[in-house]
Amino acid sequence: MKTDALFYELFKFDPGSLFELLSLNMEGDYVFESITVKTTEKRFDGFLKRADGQGPNVFIEIQGYDDPSLYWRLFREICTWYEQSHNDEPFMAIALFINENHIPIKCPFIDIALPNHFLKFNLSDCLKAIENKAGVLTVLKPLMLKKKSELPDFVPRWKSELNSLQLPESKAALLEELLEYSIIQRFPKLTLKEVQQMIQLTPLEKSVAVQQLIRLNIKTSKKEAKEEGIKEGIKEGIKKGIKKGKTEGMKKGELIGEIRTLQRILKYPQSVQAELAEKSLKELRVLLNKLKKDTDSAT
Repeated sequence: MKTDALFYELFKFDPGSLFELLSLNMEGDYVFESITVKTTEKRFDGFLKRADGQGPNVFIEIQGYDDPSLYWRLFREICTWYEQSHNDEPFMAIALFINENHIPIKCPFIDIALPNHFLKFNLSDCLKAIENKAGVLTVLKPLMLKKKSELPDFVPRWKSELNSLQLPESKAALLEELLEYSIIQRFPKLTLKEVQQMIQLTPLEKSVAVQQLIRLNIKTSKKEAKEEGIKEGIKEGIKKGIKKGKTEGMKKGELIGEIRTLQRILKYPQSVQAELAEKSLKELRVLLNKLKKDTDSAT
């Protein structure tokens, strides 16, 4: 289960939620970033620093698969970052494991000299601590469920918890989308439509969760994520008088939808739909393949 994007969006939305999840008492306000170590082109899952430039730098690695060399890799990148940044603040290295079975048995970094810290956490233990609390971490609660049949009982409760936060509409919508994403991560056989019927979220084609799912190649959801592109393709096909009719329009629409989605994920300038519609199927496929390669390089 690949959940990096879920945690990235959550901690970017509320950096303090990381410390709340891990029950860490941290002073000051932190900001969340995604940083890359230049010499190795290794991107940390998360990096938090005090807004005032003081206090420890927090490096977080979210691990969802077996990797015996995880600790060596994490500290290699931390050391490289300090070498490049010339920063002299202490560090806090955090390894958050999605499943306790992925925690390496041997850890060469047990004794870390204060004020530096190295901490390991098992996600299920952290989630138990927030089970009865309402907050932004509510979006992670679906990861605790054992059975899909429990969803109808819990979804209204989670929705109520998010509503109780009384956030601005845009922020509330983002948290609801992350809740949707979390449910799909826990039960990937559910379709997006089934999840949205339970949660009653924003229209499918506007969901950030859909965009992330395309990037992660979740096959059960990919077909639904393309629906926007299919509809657009049909409309553009009619407008441009494409004689081959809806078949070619649908193919173009799929490609246009994927292209614009990947451009959003990669933070590239988005192509205008009308301009993409002018291109041939071959030209669209070439552009899409290039974006997929860029996406693979970024992950």
